[in-house]
Amino acid sequence: MRKGLTLVEVLVSLVILAFVLGAVFTILNLQSVKATQAQRTAVLQTDAQVALTLLKWDLLCAGLAYPKTLKAVTSGNNGAYGGADFISLKAAGLGFELGGLRHSWLAHDTSQIINVDSATLRAWADTNMNFTPGDTVVIIDQDRKVLEPPGELVVESVRLDTFYDIWGNAMLAQRVGFDKPFSTIPGYILVRKYGSCFDDTATGITIQRSVNDKLVRGGDTLLDNVEDLQFAYGVDTDGNGVIDAWSDDMPDWRGQKWAIRYTMVVSSRPIGGYEYPADSVTVEDHTYALTFDQKKRRRAVLSGVVMPPNLQP
Repeated sequence: MRKGLTLVEVLVSLVILAFVLGAVFTILNLQSVKATQAQRTAVLQTDAQVALTLLKWDLLCAGLAYPKTLKAVTSGNNGAYGGADFISLKAAGLGFELGGLRHSWLAHDTSQIINVDSATLRAWADTNMNFTPGDTVVIIDQDRKVLEPPGELVVESVRLDTFYDIWGNAMLAQRVGFDKPFSTIPGYILVRKYGSCFDDTATGITIQRSVNDKLVRGGDTLLDNVEDLQFAYGVDTDGNGVIDAWSDDMPDWRGQKWAIRYTMVVSSRPIGGYEYPADSVTVEDHTYALTFDQKKRRRAVLSGVVMPPNLQP
């Protein structure tokens, strides 16, 4: 008797094998899709964190050596781009954007500096931050006002020097000669008057979400796929050191401890088989409905709070 498979048995075996291979392929494809989704989500969050770090540093730098009499931060709530907010910062940026920020403070061994045309200033290891002949500088007092007189001073000469702090430690210094005499006290800040820093009509650096879902800083794009950007402003109303009142519109924060809360919604590309669990997203005072395409996107909501140290009372 001959043994073997009939044509029907072969066909049945092929059908079963096809089902098994199809199931294996489906599982592998599912795992691949999940791995891709996880990778995209990780990249999305990493890129967003880098952008938020730059935003945070801008907020921390805002108002550096900027007079308190001028407002260094302005904002807009529910702006033109889909209800997103914007914020403009003066005397901010990352140093190089300000044409080379140069500042130092007056060092002296007496409590008064009377009618002098030269002074000892702290020097920096990064020589680009030190004053050079021809720089126009101003002295900023404890209220971050430009000291009048003397107003503007022009650096005429610079030489390396050494001064000793109150503990007797030697520190690198510059001995700087100016074009006219002045009187002040040690500890006041000297800063190079770099262009629009002291111009209250200047726009400063504006950070906003653009119409094409980009996070824009000045003229540069920091991040794509930004669905929303919101700012809120907190104030210590009772003077106990705790931020206790928040508003979506910037209050007159001068004279009170205050903070900025920033929140950004970043979305991925559309992902097959994924559906966002809600029909809308609410951030601060802004709610927006999700389209069919947007519901296929994963999103990360990233937030933080900064108390700009240069702008506290």
